[in-house]
Amino acid sequence: MSWQVIAAKEFDDAVRSKLLWSLVAVVALVVGLTSLVPLLIPEFDASVLMGLGAATEFAAMLVPIVALVAAYLALAGERESGSIRLLLGLQPARGTVLVGKFVGRSGVVVAGIGLGVVIAGILAWAVYGELPLTAFVGILVLTGALGVAFVGIAIGISAATATRARAMTIGIAAYLGLALLWDLVPQGVHLVVLGGFPTGSVPGWYLLLEGLSPSGAYSALVTAVLSASDPAIPGAEALLGGPVPSYAQWWVFVLVLVAWTTVPLVFGYAVFRRADLN
Repeated sequence: MSWQVIAAKEFDDAVRSKLLWSLVAVVALVVGLTSLVPLLIPEFDASVLMGLGAATEFAAMLVPIVALVAAYLALAGERESGSIRLLLGLQPARGTVLVGKFVGRSGVVVAGIGLGVVIAGILAWAVYGELPLTAFVGILVLTGALGVAFVGIAIGISAATATRARAMTIGIAAYLGLALLWDLVPQGVHLVVLGGFPTGSVPGWYLLLEGLSPSGAYSALVTAVLSASDPAIPGAEALLGGPVPSYAQWWVFVLVLVAWTTVPLVFGYAVFRRADLN
């Protein structure tokens, strides 16, 4: 059995999940409505790019939930039920199973999240009367990449755990640490190193620390896309008050997303390959 066959089955199985599509609907609704928030603030000279920027702040918190729900039981659930032995009885290698599950679950997440972002974009276009295509496509691609990164994390967790409860616990911890609470890390380091919380411009290393989580890297890349589309939107230079150092360039955060996608998969496979499934 090839990984393509496994991926197709995983896609078919996951696409039937009512919970998953309910979460996608919530993402589409919240992201779409959030894009309209700048219109409610009189001090802002509201634009569609500002609306999209506001929407991505919520996407950075909601997309990981969709990805983790879609993938955290991909292997752990089958190991606990024993059905993984039936699948391996068809003689695919364990690495083939892992790759197939990652590709299949990623396909569902990208399709669902992509649909949600497109719906939000249509709403923004209807309200603002415009939708810059280049910036919107960039945000669409980056949001899908964030979902894939968290699928990689979820599949890695699932491959390395033997029970549903353990996979769920580690998945919740990963979400809290990487999506919700990561901003506390650079703020804490800033407090220790410079004696206070950041106000005004920040040092380059602060920007790097913010972007070392998948959600942080996503936000940094979205900021780069928006500021490139409209110089009036502050980019990394404005946050730093000067030139951006090489270690905080946009391509660094692309590598961060790639690393969060692949490293958990490699670690999960290393554990899964040696696991006793009897």
